[in-house]
Amino acid sequence: SNKPGTPFADIRVRKAIAHAINEDEIIEKVMRGQATATAQVPDPPTVGYMPGLQRLPYDPALAKKLLAEAGFPDGFAITVAGPNDRYVNDEKICEAVAKYLSKIGLKVNLDAKPKSIFFDELSDFKHRFYLIGWFDGSFDFGRSAEKLLHTPDKDRGMGAYNGAIYSDPELDKMIIESSSIIDRSERQKALQAINQKSVEDVAWIPLHYQQDIYAVVKDAGVVFTPRPDQWIVAKEIN
Repeated sequence: SNKPGTPFADIRVRKAIAHAINEDEIIEKVMRGQATATAQVPDPPTVGYMPGLQRLPYDPALAKKLLAEAGFPDGFAITVAGPNDRYVNDEKICEAVAKYLSKIGLKVNLDAKPKSIFFDELSDFKHRFYLIGWFDGSFDFGRSAEKLLHTPDKDRGMGAYNGAIYSDPELDKMIIESSSIIDRSERQKALQAINQKSVEDVAWIPLHYQQDIYAVVKDAGVVFTPRPDQWIVAKEIN
């Protein structure tokens, strides 16, 4: 969120929260190594993925410094919300993030609940800071940006999952303009620009790509290459 009148309106606060999260430890201890850290929402097969984007490094000392510079030397109250039955280790991820934010002086409330309740609350814009997972089977970041990043606009069907009500008029304009670009290379450039701007403005704090685990019988001669869309298609297994 960057809603005016909230601490998140200051980019230094958003950066502080990002610097406070030890994603390497989340992958090691919560995900048991079965995840890949990321700096962006789209994955490599998706149009709009941008090689070279970097995560803000784990640096709690810098996080505290940024909070003080933003006028919050003693922190502020924040709720970490999320589902507890939707993603791999979702509640444990929320617990870890809550722990990290407490360490930089924020007064944290953890609010993890069943997805049947959480997503209704998200649609009602109840939460300013929350965990959400995202996979776009269209492999096009444009749809993701429309749903997650555009200022909520029910009439246009935009921002349906932008529960934090993040808003940037320039990004909104870029998202709308990209929707009419058909040429793949031009679309790639336009969506990469949206992606990069969202990361630089800390519109969100991407954590990791969770990994799927498959098993095949050893020495059975089975040739199986997992698909990025998580489908298992029998005719593709030799």
